[in-house]
Amino acid sequence: MSANTLAKMNITAETISAYDKRIPRYTSYPTPPFWTTEFTAKDWAEHLRSNSESDKPLSLYVHIPFCAKRCLFCACNVIITSKDWVADEYLDMLEREISVMSDLYKGSGRVIQLHLGGGTPNFLDHSQMARLLKMLESKFDFDPEAERSIEVDPRIATPEDVVRLYNDHRFRRISFGTQDFNEETQLAIGREQTLDITFANVQAARDVGFKSINLDLIYGLPKQTEQSWSETLDAVGRLRPDRIALYNFAYLPALLSHQRSIEEADLPAPENKLAMFIESHNQLTTAGWEFIGMDHYALREDSLVKAQREGTLRRNFMGYTTLRGTNMLSLGVSSISDFEGVFAQNVKKLTTWRKHIEAGRLPVERGLKLSDDDRFRRHIIEELMCNGVLRFDATEPFSGQKIHDLVDAEMESLTPLINDDLIVLSDKSLLVTPRGRVFLRNIASVFDSYLKRKMDKPLFSRAV
Repeated sequence: MSANTLAKMNITAETISAYDKRIPRYTSYPTPPFWTTEFTAKDWAEHLRSNSESDKPLSLYVHIPFCAKRCLFCACNVIITSKDWVADEYLDMLEREISVMSDLYKGSGRVIQLHLGGGTPNFLDHSQMARLLKMLESKFDFDPEAERSIEVDPRIATPEDVVRLYNDHRFRRISFGTQDFNEETQLAIGREQTLDITFANVQAARDVGFKSINLDLIYGLPKQTEQSWSETLDAVGRLRPDRIALYNFAYLPALLSHQRSIEEADLPAPENKLAMFIESHNQLTTAGWEFIGMDHYALREDSLVKAQREGTLRRNFMGYTTLRGTNMLSLGVSSISDFEGVFAQNVKKLTTWRKHIEAGRLPVERGLKLSDDDRFRRHIIEELMCNGVLRFDATEPFSGQKIHDLVDAEMESLTPLINDDLIVLSDKSLLVTPRGRVFLRNIASVFDSYLKRKMDKPLFSRAV
């Protein structure tokens, strides 16, 4: 048995319930609900212009919002359509957005990471995919070894498609949206896909040489039972992906109208949902996956595990990464950039996005310029979320003494976490224990000054 199982760490359903609060996921700090619409397209353009000499490497993200069918569990920004030509029109607008962005960004940073997300990026056919990549490569300087990753809906992919993504378009990391293999659950969420389809696509990715294969899973979906979920985990064990993203289903019918088609009575009871999480963690860590933190697991030989052991793991809007010190520029509806201390998010509505671009403007809806305190706390939260330790002998980018002072200032909130063996405090560091990794969001939230501010509608998901 792995020492990482929850039973070995004395984590019970009662422990999880005590910490299962609505807390940010900390893909960024400050988190998006605290960004402002007072930050405009003009501000974003000026910021890019004033930092045009930056030589930091680049991460590029492109949002492809289209899906052929609405999945009832989904909380992503998507557009449902079966019309192939809408992708061509979208690429026309993306080409103009790329041009505006590249005209403002004159830095020498090479692209070392590209990620296509959605929606369904493989909604694009092969010629459309080739066009998109050519547009990006014509305006940005790509490192020949740039890490290219893509999210794929296995329902509309074939093994031949997967091979072409590798051979023709040079993607090396691939993520399959699986969610659950149980047929009754799939019908309840409007996402029917056979186990055979997923197996065939995963095997094709493995055979052709993809560097990393990821599966997305969701527990707490309608019609799930502890038995059916255990069978899904068994199937995942046979697939043996390099990485697994395990998400807690967020049921938000008041916010997401399509979720009203899900009957609340079909959802697992809270105690069953907790049992599914416990079973997931125990089964995965016993079978050879390391718990990275948050929702993510990776095989012990994976580069994420190595980076975490060496204290070099990082996190951005694409997820955990081994790449350090990049600026992130993002394109497409709803996408988020993170460039030289500024966050900027594009508008979410396609027609509004188009109007901005046709007017020659970057389609920004909101953003935030980080203060010195924001940068400091962002560093602390990232270290906790990625590497599980705050070192008091640090010299860069922030002095260890300053970190130690903030830890001292938050002792009232940290003491219960120490008493519950989630963290260990010494003269040299604040260390997250194996038990504490399950509650990383709770630990990080201690250092979130924005949570102390009043919000009309806190929209954070539950921590576990």
